[in-house]
Amino acid sequence: MIACMVAIGGITRLTGSGLSITEWKPIMGALPPMNELEWNQAFAKYKGIPQYTLINEHLDLAGFKEIFFWEYVHRNWGRLIGIVFIVPFVIFWWRGFLKGWLMRRSLFILLGGAIVGGLGWFMVKSGLFEGVSVSHYRLAIHLCAAFTVFGLVLWTAFDLQGQPRSFGSNGSMAGKWSRWLLALLGAQIIYGAFTAGIDAGHVANTWPLMNGNFLSDQALAYTGTWRDFVEHREGVQFVHRNLAWIVAIAFVSFAYRYWSEGSLNGAPRWLLLGVLLQFFLGVLTLVYQVPVVLGVLHQFGALLLLAALLNVMHLTGRTSAT
Repeated sequence: MIACMVAIGGITRLTGSGLSITEWKPIMGALPPMNELEWNQAFAKYKGIPQYTLINEHLDLAGFKEIFFWEYVHRNWGRLIGIVFIVPFVIFWWRGFLKGWLMRRSLFILLGGAIVGGLGWFMVKSGLFEGVSVSHYRLAIHLCAAFTVFGLVLWTAFDLQGQPRSFGSNGSMAGKWSRWLLALLGAQIIYGAFTAGIDAGHVANTWPLMNGNFLSDQALAYTGTWRDFVEHREGVQFVHRNLAWIVAIAFVSFAYRYWSEGSLNGAPRWLLLGVLLQFFLGVLTLVYQVPVVLGVLHQFGALLLLAALLNVMHLTGRTSAT
């Protein structure tokens, strides 16, 4: 469900739907506008934000309903995740199944889910008063928080299937290097969020070079400083596309080195498949100028690659005393 939530969030971003609901009502917001009057009231609120006045003045009520749909689905899928977690949580706690580390972990997951929801509104607020979209910094924070909760749930599933393991390495070289791979993948995920947040995928849609150059002529045309590589489209895309090479080489090298490692139970093969698929999807997404389907598949591919890496990390984690 969290993986689906990430995909729905990608659709929401790529369809420009994220600012269509201008209020945060955790309980009453579960209900959509129920009649024409309520629809017009919601549309009137959307008309009051810069996104409408600057780029969407052509939008009529029917068009507003289309973008409202994905943001509404995104928010209510989050509410559904909360219900699916809390109901069994209460039952299992009541029956005494949640004790020790599992109880603590469950509480962390519950808190994490609430934080992700709060960060979602924190992100949306950044686009309601200035500019035509949300802050790409807040988008990255929201996305990374969702990936973190996904990883925490997946790690818990691994713990329940076998022996619980801590996040720290067991001291093996595979354990140490897999954790460095996580840091590298994390940096690339952040830049993926930056790329989505400022629509950096819509410039220099050629590969392997940026319009015939290693570094686009426009990359340093804004401030001429490091800020061009975190705040402007050409610079952000330059980092994202070249960091992809580093990620691919690092993951392929790791998979080759530990391909036959018995203790990893074939996990490096999934790592190799995941990184090659993600690299291929990234190239297609860029060349075809970020169609919604490819954009969502590319984001989902990052989640699958993270899952494959967490599998390796769990197999090389320290055995927990609990």
